[in-house]
Amino acid sequence: MQISAQISRFHGAGTPFEVCKVPVAPNPDNILVRVSLATICGSDLHTISGRRGAETPCVLGHEAVGTIAAPTHFRTPTGKPLREGERVTWSLMASCGTCDYCVNRSLPQKCDTLFKYGHARSEGSTTLSGGFAEYIQLHPGTAIYHIPDTMTDAEAVPVNCAFATVVNGLAAIGTQPNEAAVIHGAGMLGIYAACYLREQGYDPVAIVDINEGRLQIAKRFGATHTFNPDKMSIEEIDAALKGLTNGRGVDLGVEVSGVTSGLPNLITWLAVGGRCLTLGYVYPNAHAAVDAHHLVTKCVTLRGVHNYHYTALGTALRFVAEYRSRYPFAELIGHTYPLADINTAFEHAMRQEAHRIAITPGE
Repeated sequence: MQISAQISRFHGAGTPFEVCKVPVAPNPDNILVRVSLATICGSDLHTISGRRGAETPCVLGHEAVGTIAAPTHFRTPTGKPLREGERVTWSLMASCGTCDYCVNRSLPQKCDTLFKYGHARSEGSTTLSGGFAEYIQLHPGTAIYHIPDTMTDAEAVPVNCAFATVVNGLAAIGTQPNEAAVIHGAGMLGIYAACYLREQGYDPVAIVDINEGRLQIAKRFGATHTFNPDKMSIEEIDAALKGLTNGRGVDLGVEVSGVTSGLPNLITWLAVGGRCLTLGYVYPNAHAAVDAHHLVTKCVTLRGVHNYHYTALGTALRFVAEYRSRYPFAELIGHTYPLADINTAFEHAMRQEAHRIAITPGE
């Protein structure tokens, strides 16, 4: 079978995307997926703005869903067969499964031979390696999951990046019911963290952001209290959080804003014995000035987590399927553009008027 695919190639910061067609040759050693919906992640914005490097030309986009477009012998991580025509989502990366990181450290996202979708040079066998294209080729070592029939593409599309990262990070730092949490950042990761922690029994779940619109949305996703540091000082937020926790401070801080003030603020707001998870610093030179005295005297546990173990994707999918009637996940996706308008889509995403701007490559 010989077909062609429309793709968008990124050539570097300040350069418009090139939309073009390339031939597609299905390979039995890979899985060909027709992309039905892809969203623009914050890390994509870092890349096009030059804050984050990328091999060029490349096809960006790693938050994507689609349908299997050719017969395959691959299976899901739980052993279920994958068949042509089925809707799927997949892990951000392909891992070897045999190196030290994969086998002994439970860090397949740091595999010695890691392949990351939406980050590879678009050439040869990796021509179709990003979500902003009509088709994508998935490589061996990718965790591929069926999307439940009850879930829409809009509900599922950011799960394989934002939500899976949150699930993995919270598992790494540890959660306990009846604790208090504060989340720094009401972007996609912060919204997911709020509803996940609420369903884990957290109360209060406070969220901090300078975007009032996002704070209002956070309340619909489980946030019990919201704070805007443009309207309140850090000391006033600290006092408010202590007022909610009998003077102790919060047990868990979650940094998902990527703002360098986030980490020191969270450490200030933590209780003695508190834990702090940071997920948002996915760009170089994110230098944060932390008062290490608080780290020591408050016996704080600080944990950084990047991406996720592939099993977190399965957990995140099950959560959305179970709680989709309680939280309006699909409403987090804003305007949707055809692939031909990808430059306009990125301009829209840069304005941060919606949590995610989407692209439908098949249109």
